[in-house]
Amino acid sequence: MDQLTDNAAQVKKKAIMYGVILGVISFVLSIVSLYISKSATSLITSSIASVFINYVVFLIIAVFMVINLRKINGGYWDFPSALKTIFIMLAITAAIGTIGIALFNVANPTLQEEAIDNTINLTIETLESTGAPDDQIDTTVEMLEQQKSALGSLSIGQILKGLMVSLLLYFVLSLILAAIFKKEKPIFNNPAPSDDAHPWQNENS
Repeated sequence: MDQLTDNAAQVKKKAIMYGVILGVISFVLSIVSLYISKSATSLITSSIASVFINYVVFLIIAVFMVINLRKINGGYWDFPSALKTIFIMLAITAAIGTIGIALFNVANPTLQEEAIDNTINLTIETLESTGAPDDQIDTTVEMLEQQKSALGSLSIGQILKGLMVSLLLYFVLSLILAAIFKKEKPIFNNPAPSDDAHPWQNENS
């Protein structure tokens, strides 16, 4: 029992450490995504790059960490334990990533303003090239302009609201990862044959 307790404490400690690391990585990936959006020359290229950086790269790193956590746990995980451990990691990630990028945008809104301005221009070009009606273009541009104007006026309440949304999404991700990487420990192990086995237990007798 003491060994199980120590093992659980070690896994939890590692999950917290991974959460901090993943949160910092998430923050850095968000900054990189902003620079790409700022300098992109195509809306499709910008969108694909943002999805790859913010989701694909993040998910690959998160899966790698989840696999390592299961190894630390002895290679086995029941679903509740896996869910709890993974969500601890992702909850810390959400707190660092969400609050970090929100504070960055408040302190230095220029980068995101330039990213949004470039996105607006690329959106207009794309919609016009596809023959979209003017009212659809105006609605899309207005939505982006509102996002831009709100950059410098983020309140604590808005940041916390964004954090709660992130926590909800990460909980869903935790459910999915726990379902994929759970591995129940075998209940019965076949005993090795011994010299004291009864004749009917010994195949060679």
